[in-house]
Amino acid sequence: MKNRIIMTLCVIQLLFVYHTTSSQNIRVKDKFTINVAGNRFWQSDSSSFLEIAIACYPRQITLKRDSLGYQGKVEFKITIHNNADEKVVQTDRFYVPVHLQDSSSVDLSNALLSKVTYIFKHGFYSIAVYGFDTGDITRCDSARFVLEVLPRPSTVALSDLELCTNIAESTDKKDVFYKNSYRVIPNPGLVFGSKGSPVVFTYIELYNLQKDFSYLMNVRITDPKGKIFKERTRRGQYTQNNIVDVATLNITSLVSGKYICQYILSDTIGHEIARSEKKIFIYNPSVQSPVATTISAKGAEFSGLSDDELIHEFHAAKYLATDPEIKTFSNITNDDGRREFLAKFWSDVESGQHGQTNITRTIYLDRIGTANQRFHAMGREGWQTDRGRVYLLYAEPDDVERYPSSENSKPYEIWNYNQIESGVIFVFIDRNGFGDYQLVHSTKRGELQDESWQKYLQ
Repeated sequence: MKNRIIMTLCVIQLLFVYHTTSSQNIRVKDKFTINVAGNRFWQSDSSSFLEIAIACYPRQITLKRDSLGYQGKVEFKITIHNNADEKVVQTDRFYVPVHLQDSSSVDLSNALLSKVTYIFKHGFYSIAVYGFDTGDITRCDSARFVLEVLPRPSTVALSDLELCTNIAESTDKKDVFYKNSYRVIPNPGLVFGSKGSPVVFTYIELYNLQKDFSYLMNVRITDPKGKIFKERTRRGQYTQNNIVDVATLNITSLVSGKYICQYILSDTIGHEIARSEKKIFIYNPSVQSPVATTISAKGAEFSGLSDDELIHEFHAAKYLATDPEIKTFSNITNDDGRREFLAKFWSDVESGQHGQTNITRTIYLDRIGTANQRFHAMGREGWQTDRGRVYLLYAEPDDVERYPSSENSKPYEIWNYNQIESGVIFVFIDRNGFGDYQLVHSTKRGELQDESWQKYLQ
């Protein structure tokens, strides 16, 4: 069922400036974040390579000083289940060390990259990746996703489209990032932009091509609605059935936002044969968009905020943010960049681009203050609790049914919203008896649903 092929760890470069509070430690204030991406490449008729790339960031790792300098370490754990029988088919645990001679040596930036490769037979697999800052075990992050490993097709097909920060020809087969005559540096965060990753490098494998048949390979960047912003088309005729194709797209002229990178294989008259695509986020703070004036005006709202206040505000607004936006914000290391990002973020929110209506920054911040007063529990601010999150997203409920504890029941609340989806409810239970009411059921689409929630009352 499984065969682990290779595990590789590589420190690419250390970036970002740390803040020292003593001669012994380097203090980190950014949220600990890992980025994970999975890509599939066919190996045989019955199995495929599954590559899992992981990135973490040196500035988010707790470092302690010793006689050799500053030392830190990140622990990773990978667990893979076969969905057919729910059995664990692979577990891995490994460490990525960080060593700095002195605190000033982290003046530049890039991610710490790890890559693990497996061979699996076709089927559905659930992958869970956990990362821990070993210097402070409360600093952790995780990623979960499901991938289907398909049997090798009998017709023309593509592998997953792997998006990278760099691809170069190589003959060094001992290099941990060597693959099919290239050195392929993955970008698990899928965030690109002028400050760090100004070019999107694409790696893809093509299978079962007809020899000496002419193909068109089209690589392009579109917005979510399909509008093309960057495009590169090439013609190819090959003497082999299976090939590797790499390409580049410079995205420094694109405004910040969400895009899709597509690879489309067609015949010479434009009939599509196969495609593979990935969602990406582009962050180019120097490129002005048509709404730049509005964003610039909104940026004035953040002029008086400190770095800690900017970070806290975005963390509290995470319920409105997309995963790429959260990853992008974690990569911004200066106050001006964070102010500009927040200005565009709130401009997008208030224009309805995040799917929320009637939410402005002022309204949201007011809700945070109310949530902190009403719902704080277990040492957490109110916005960090389940009731706080629901309040931030959906405002004051139309009615709250409160049920105190009894001999046969834990205390719980039912929040009723009459104007959402023709009426929805949220059920919260104080499961531990410390005033921390946890969401156990909702009829709102996209929220946790458990029709047997009453079992938690006992």
